[in-house]
Amino acid sequence: MNHLRDSSADFDVIASIPAGPIPANIDKKWILITSSCALLTIFGFALISSGAVRYKSVQSSVITILLGSVLSILFFWFLGYGFAFGDDYGNKFVGLSKFAGSGYQIELVEDDYTNFIFQTVGVIIVASLYGLGTLERSRFFSIGLCLAFITSFLYPIALHWVQPKGWLGAFGFVDFAGSSYIHFFGGITALVISFFLKERGDQTGNMHPSTFPHHSPINIGYGSIILTIAIILFVNCANPQGQYDKYEQGLIAVNTVVASTFSAITSFCLQYQKTYQISLIALTQGSVTGIVAISSMANDVRISGSAFTGVLAGIIYVNLTIIIKRSRIDDPAQTIATHMGPGLLGTILVGFLSITKGLMTGHGAKQLGLQIVGILVLIIWGLLVAISIFSLKSVGLLKINPFQEQQGIDISYAEGEAIQFLDEQQEPTLFSISPKKGIFK
Repeated sequence: MNHLRDSSADFDVIASIPAGPIPANIDKKWILITSSCALLTIFGFALISSGAVRYKSVQSSVITILLGSVLSILFFWFLGYGFAFGDDYGNKFVGLSKFAGSGYQIELVEDDYTNFIFQTVGVIIVASLYGLGTLERSRFFSIGLCLAFITSFLYPIALHWVQPKGWLGAFGFVDFAGSSYIHFFGGITALVISFFLKERGDQTGNMHPSTFPHHSPINIGYGSIILTIAIILFVNCANPQGQYDKYEQGLIAVNTVVASTFSAITSFCLQYQKTYQISLIALTQGSVTGIVAISSMANDVRISGSAFTGVLAGIIYVNLTIIIKRSRIDDPAQTIATHMGPGLLGTILVGFLSITKGLMTGHGAKQLGLQIVGILVLIIWGLLVAISIFSLKSVGLLKINPFQEQQGIDISYAEGEAIQFLDEQQEPTLFSISPKKGIFK
C-alpha cells in the first residue's frame, strides 16, 4: 500500500510549514522535549572524538567538543540568534534585532524562547564538526576565536538566508532540517581547518596523513549510535506541529530510520568488500550519514526515496573515506565523509526526489537548479572561515608547536593523559607528582 494519502492538500501543508521561529500555537512541548534530548549530540561527538585520536590526546579531544559547545551557545545567544532570526527590515540578508536575548517574543506567529533551544542543537553540531577537524593539532585559543566567528556570524547569517524571509528561502532553496546549512556547511569548515593544520606528526616529527590508528573504535561506535539517535530527534523536531500533524510526524520518523538503516548496511557491506574485515566504524558512522543525507527532505519524500538516499549516502561515505586518506588531508573523525559529503548529496537529491518539487516526481528540473545555486552560495560563504584561520596562522597562534604535538596535547595542556599506565611508572615518582595535601590546601 502506498504510504501517501490521495490528497494533494497534504503536500501543500508540508510545503507551507515555516522554517523560522516556531509558532506558539503548535506543539511546544514536543519541540522542547525533542530538542533537549537532541542535545545528546554533545555526548555523541565527545565519544567520537575520544575514540578517533591517539591515547595521548583523549582528554583534550573531549575538552575541544565540550568547550566548543559551551562557547557556541554563548556566541549564538549573544549575537548569532539575532543575525539568524531577528527582524531584517526587508534586507533578506541578516537579522538586526534580538541580540543577547532582548526582544524575544511569544506570539501567535512565533516563540523565540522555544526556537532558541531547538536552534542551539544545530549550532552545537556545526561547532563540533569544526572541532573534529582540529583534533590533536590546534591551540584551544585559536579554536575559541574561530568558533566565535563561525557561530556568531557565519553560520547564523547562512541560517537566516535559508528561512522563508531570507533571500535563499525566498529564491526557492529547500532544506528541511539542515543537510546543507548544518552538516555540509560544518563539514566545509572542518575541511578548511584540516587543510591549514596539515597532517599530524609522530614522536619523531614525521608527518603521517590519516595513518594513525583510532585510539578506541568502540568509543567511535558508541558515539555514532548516540549521534544517530540525537539527530533523528533533531530532524523530527524540525516539524513544529508535532502531534497536531501526526501524518507528517510519522513520515519523518520512518524516513529518517529507513535512510539510516540502508546507509549503515551499505557502508558496512562495501567496507567488508574492500578490506574483507568487518568494521564497527563503517556500520555506525554509516548510520549517521543516512540521516545527514535525508535531513533535507525527510518531510517530503517517499519511503522508497529515503531508502535510495540511504544507499547512496553509504556509498559516498566509504568512497570519500578512501579519497580523504589519499589526499593528505588529516581527518581523524571522518567528518568530511560523514557529514560534508552526505550533506551535499541530500541537498542535491531534493531536486530529484521531493514529492512536491522533484524532477523524478514530475515537477521539472527547476528545483534542482535552485539547490545547486544554494550549494554554491554555502560553499563560498563557508570558505570565509579561512579568514580567521589564516589570520591566526600568520601570527603563529593556530597550531601547537612540534614538541607539544610529539608529546601529546594532554600532557602539554590538560594536566596529563586521560589514560594513566601506573604500572609503568616507579612508585616514588608517583608520590612526588601527586603529594598528599590537606583538604583545604
